[in-house]
Amino acid sequence: MNKKVLHIFGKMDRGGAELRTLATLTPLQVKGISLEFCSLSGEEGLLDQEIRSLGGEVHLCKLGLLFPIKFFKLIRAHKFDVVHSHVAMVSGYILFIAWLAGVPQRIAHFRNTHDAAKTSFLRKWRNKFLHGLINVFATNILGVCNAALSIFWHQDWRKDPRCKTIYNGLQHKELSDKKSGFWAEHKLQNDYPVMLNVARLVEQKNHLFMIEVLAAYIQKHGPTYLALLGKEDKEIQQKIIKLAQEKDCLEYVIFLGVQPNVYEYLYNANVMIFPSLWEGLPGAVIEAASVGLPVVANNVPGVIEISEQLPCVKYLSINDPINKWVDALENNSSFNFNNRKEHHQIFKQSQFNLNQCVDALYAIYQ
Repeated sequence: MNKKVLHIFGKMDRGGAELRTLATLTPLQVKGISLEFCSLSGEEGLLDQEIRSLGGEVHLCKLGLLFPIKFFKLIRAHKFDVVHSHVAMVSGYILFIAWLAGVPQRIAHFRNTHDAAKTSFLRKWRNKFLHGLINVFATNILGVCNAALSIFWHQDWRKDPRCKTIYNGLQHKELSDKKSGFWAEHKLQNDYPVMLNVARLVEQKNHLFMIEVLAAYIQKHGPTYLALLGKEDKEIQQKIIKLAQEKDCLEYVIFLGVQPNVYEYLYNANVMIFPSLWEGLPGAVIEAASVGLPVVANNVPGVIEISEQLPCVKYLSINDPINKWVDALENNSSFNFNNRKEHHQIFKQSQFNLNQCVDALYAIYQ
């Protein structure tokens, strides 16, 4: 079976949904499904070159007054069999045009469990209208987790035969033990435990809460490092530094920036802390669990669903007392290699394995 699928994103940057979709490109090619991408920002993204090197294509088609005509012509010119849209309620608009262009399969894919924008009166009515367009023109409605469908589609989405949850998938990597002297390479001179967070520096990721936890942890259990890996933002970084100074724990905070191989850090950390205010299906949590690194995270819906299959993921509420977080981090930071090996095998059998994700998508495209 040969089919052409056009994925719709805002911009092909290194976001979770974009990376997880890109990971399916090569294995789906093997099955006869070719993937191309459309960026609604009209701008080149950080992943464009990689997509093209793998045999895909990125089309820049900016939203605006002429968008319907340009998008219609794009679809007709390339004869896509499937339009697979990942842009929340705006997918209704996208799928309507795809229907006009004669695309037989039109997919709306909900990637979050929280609408970060302010829900004004106009936005609520806009969303209601777009929801109606999805209902009329979508042949399939997918969620990154069950909660995404419950929140953005219907509480009773299971009664709609078009609806299905497809969890993001990761490759099952070989497990590696800790590397002696790894953290010394990053100027951490003492052999203290390391709690890791993998997330860009934005308010959503709740870094100031991590500093509160770090300070309380040090007071109760002794020194530990907090390693922050992800794209930096000067304003957020200064807030983190200021609070860490006030809490007298700045010497234990390290900013790692963006790293090409996150797994090296997952192998060598003791525990991951992940108190994000909202998420869809957090890829960083799945990455950590895939190599058996214990995770203590906020109880957002996606995290709860991950924990149901990957038991090294524990969750609390950010409204719980800080010491509850401290104790959870301490209790889960002592995994040895055998513990990690066990959870590494559990991941292999879970729905978060890339092979299962690819098979689920292939079944949808069929």
